[in-house]
Amino acid sequence: MNTANTTTIQLDELADLRIYGALIVILGILGLITQIADNNLNWFMAFNGWSEVNLNNALAAHLTELGNGAIVGLLSVLVLIRYPELAKRLLYTTLFTALFMYGLKHWFAAPRPAGVLSPDTFHIVGDILKRYSFPSGHTTTAFALAGFVMLSFKQIWVQASAFILALIAGWSRVSVGAHWPEDIFAGAVLGLAIAWLAAGLSKKSFSDWGNWAAAVFLALAALAGNLTLPADFPEIASIAQVRLVFVIVTGAMLAYFTVRLIQTVIGAKQSTDSNANQ
Repeated sequence: MNTANTTTIQLDELADLRIYGALIVILGILGLITQIADNNLNWFMAFNGWSEVNLNNALAAHLTELGNGAIVGLLSVLVLIRYPELAKRLLYTTLFTALFMYGLKHWFAAPRPAGVLSPDTFHIVGDILKRYSFPSGHTTTAFALAGFVMLSFKQIWVQASAFILALIAGWSRVSVGAHWPEDIFAGAVLGLAIAWLAAGLSKKSFSDWGNWAAAVFLALAALAGNLTLPADFPEIASIAQVRLVFVIVTGAMLAYFTVRLIQTVIGAKQSTDSNANQ
């Protein structure tokens, strides 16, 4: 039974997006204030220093993994088990995120904190990264998929939880010394805007077999990401252990979606043959 009409938001219900739009505006204004008031370095040093004192390194690393595309992508793909009609929206969100994020990072080619400051002047967790800072890829990914959730489900607590988790993932990038605050604000605005664009372009869902085919593709992409993306925190063993768990879960999801796709195609063929014989 399709429960989308009672639990998920259909695209023709997206007319009133005042709160969602307000979040984009507020984050954009904060980003502008960071630039105009020249607070980028001060805010970075303040929050990074606070995190060094108050946040365990392993916890900071796991929080920043909430923006890892392969991991957060799998969490989103799990939604398709119950709501396969959202596959087109999620597929567009994922593809647009990869396209815009890669393009903008290489367009700006901005230096990261470690590319400007001496690494011994601030707190770094994980590898020392020096290039492609703007916008934050982890933050863009986290907010794009949070936007997908916020534009897909009616429950306020679900929407708020997705936004808060994305916010935590974004600011954890400052905690581990990988990004400037301006990168976080830009990534948040970009991610929410991408989700909005993807929702607007997916007003009609795929056919049943198209939904499962998209789910297979997304699960395969998440599996490939979990298997091939280098570990940013090699010194934290639990990160690799979590990655292993996600590989196993992603493999199971890929198998499940593949079976559903085959069943749907076979069912459609049998229906067509039956109609042809009548």
